[in-house]
Amino acid sequence: MIKLYVLYAGDIICKDVSQLNEGASNTKEIALANPIFLIKHPKGWVMWDAGLSDNLIHQKEGVDAWIFHLSMSKTVLSQFEEIGIHPSDVDYFAFSHIHNDHTGNANYFKSAKLIIQQKEYDIAFNPNKRPFNYDDYKELENSEVIKLNGDYDLFGDGTVQFIATPGHTAGHQSLLLNLENTGAIIISGDIAYYEENYLKKGIPTFNTNKEDSLISIGKIKQLVESENAQLWIQHDKKHFETLKISPNYYD
Repeated sequence: MIKLYVLYAGDIICKDVSQLNEGASNTKEIALANPIFLIKHPKGWVMWDAGLSDNLIHQKEGVDAWIFHLSMSKTVLSQFEEIGIHPSDVDYFAFSHIHNDHTGNANYFKSAKLIIQQKEYDIAFNPNKRPFNYDDYKELENSEVIKLNGDYDLFGDGTVQFIATPGHTAGHQSLLLNLENTGAIIISGDIAYYEENYLKKGIPTFNTNKEDSLISIGKIKQLVESENAQLWIQHDKKHFETLKISPNYYD
């Protein structure tokens, strides 16, 4: 049976919500969640995203990064210990995309096969222009990699599918899971930051491509309907607070 664990991976406060909605005038703060997800499949462990760095646990007041305030109250590593496994047990590791709130602990998973869209890989490992957070995942440069150019069914059984949703970044992807008892779940990545953002098609000012972003939101809306799926918007704090957190799991 497939199990899905929801792991806490940091707290984020966006200090100017208008940056998450191009053209909006509201500049209030908004609290965001930052979960990551671990899937146990009969054919291997799959990790989705790496969250903020565990090293933030030592910054008691958190840190500021542009419009975001970032903090960590529990490490990802400690949550792996609660489940009874080690990051080296993970067989497949996938980024939704390589923004730093999704890459912080990626080096934990250097022994896993990396699953990433080709366009995101080309940005992440560009030898001529390293992203500022390259150190977060530099140990994955020598990992075995599955480079994607679109949607991909990892095990060929429909249970773990990567869905290409470019726009937030050039190689952004979302995750479609099919669990025996819970049913279909789409884990959004950053196609939207919270439910209202998704419903009103609010596009962040810093997205790579607005047109692609809108197309990807439309693609996910169609998938939600066709798969009769729950949509889990990763950064939606209100939704996150309703979820069972590891070591509890969904099956």
